[in-house]
Amino acid sequence: MTGEINKTAGTGMGSLLKRYREAHGVTQRELATAAGLSIGALRDLEQGRTRYPRWGMVEELTAALGLGQAQRAELSRVWRNAGAGASRRRARRSRGLCIQVLGPLTAWRDGAPVELGSGRQRAVLGLLALHHDTGLHRNAIIDLLWGERPPASAVPEVQGYVSRLRKILSDGPRRAAITTVGSCRYHLQVGAGQIQLDLTAFRQATREARSALTTPARACDMYEQALGMWCGDLLADVDLLRGHPAAIEVTRQHAEAVLDYAETAMLASVPGRVLPHLRRLCAGEPLNEHAHARLMVALAATGQQAAALEVFAELRSLLDTEFGILPSPVLVRAHAAVLRQTDCAAVSFLSRTDVVRAPA
Repeated sequence: MTGEINKTAGTGMGSLLKRYREAHGVTQRELATAAGLSIGALRDLEQGRTRYPRWGMVEELTAALGLGQAQRAELSRVWRNAGAGASRRRARRSRGLCIQVLGPLTAWRDGAPVELGSGRQRAVLGLLALHHDTGLHRNAIIDLLWGERPPASAVPEVQGYVSRLRKILSDGPRRAAITTVGSCRYHLQVGAGQIQLDLTAFRQATREARSALTTPARACDMYEQALGMWCGDLLADVDLLRGHPAAIEVTRQHAEAVLDYAETAMLASVPGRVLPHLRRLCAGEPLNEHAHARLMVALAATGQQAAALEVFAELRSLLDTEFGILPSPVLVRAHAAVLRQTDCAAVSFLSRTDVVRAPA
C-alpha cells in the first residue's frame, strides 16, 4: 500500500492526505476529531479548497494518522512545492516588475514572465539584486564573472550586460530599472513604485515578526509569511553566485529567521509549524548545531521524542566520524532536555551566544 501511495508524489496536499487516511481505514470525522480540527476544515483540505494549509495543521493530521518518516517527508515536499507555487502565483498577480531571488532567479512584469538572457547576464542581475540597497561597483561584477584574470574586454562586456538588463527591465524611458552613479557604479531601483524584490519583502516580514514578539501567535504568522517566500536555495540556478559573500549573508539571514521562528513557535505552543523549515535548514546545513538543537526540541514538543533523539545520534556520529569531536554544549543541553522531557519553551539552553564550532 505504501508504494501505491508514494505514486501520488505529483498530487496536491489534500489529495495525498486523503489517500493516507483511506489507506488507514479512517473516516473524515474520526480523523478530524483525533487531530482536533473541524470536519469542515478537513473536508476543505481534501477537496482542494485549502491549497496551502499551515504546517501545524498538517502535523496534527499526520500525528493523528501515525504516519512514518517516509510519508511525513513526502507531505513536507508537497507542502514546500505548494508554497513555491503560491509564491509564483503572487508574482503573476503583481502589477509592475517583480524579481525573485529566494529560489531560482525569475522576473515577472504584470504577471508575465520576463526572459533575463544568458547565464552571465543573469548573474549580473542576481548580484545587483543582492546589493540593491548599496549599489554595486563595476569592478565587483568583473571579479564575479572572471576572477583575478579578466579579459581586456571585461569593461565593455559588463556595460553590455547592464545595458541589456536595463532595456529588459525598464518601464519606458523615464523609469530606468538600473541607474548608473558616477561612471562605474550601478543601482537596481527597488522600492515603492519601482521594482518589487522578494528579498526586501522577506527582510521586512522578519523585522515585523521580531517586533511582534509580545504576541507570539502573530509573530509566528509573520515568520510563516517571510519563510514562505523562499522557493528553494537562494539564486539556485545561478552557479556563479554560489558561495559569494553576499549570497552567504542572505542565507545566514534565512537561518536566523528559522531559528527565531522556532523560539517563537515554542512560546506560542505551536512547535509543529516550524518543523518543515527546521528540517530543510538542517538538511542544507548539516553542521549547524543550533538548528539541530532547535529541531530536536521542536520534535520532542510535538511528541516525537524518538525522532529527536535520532537527530542527536546522527549528528553526534557525523561529528565523531568526520571530525573527531564531541557535540557542543548547545546540543548536549538540548539532548538532556529531550531526555527529561523538559518544557523547552522555558529553558535558555539554546542561547545563540554559545560558540558553535565550525569543523575544518
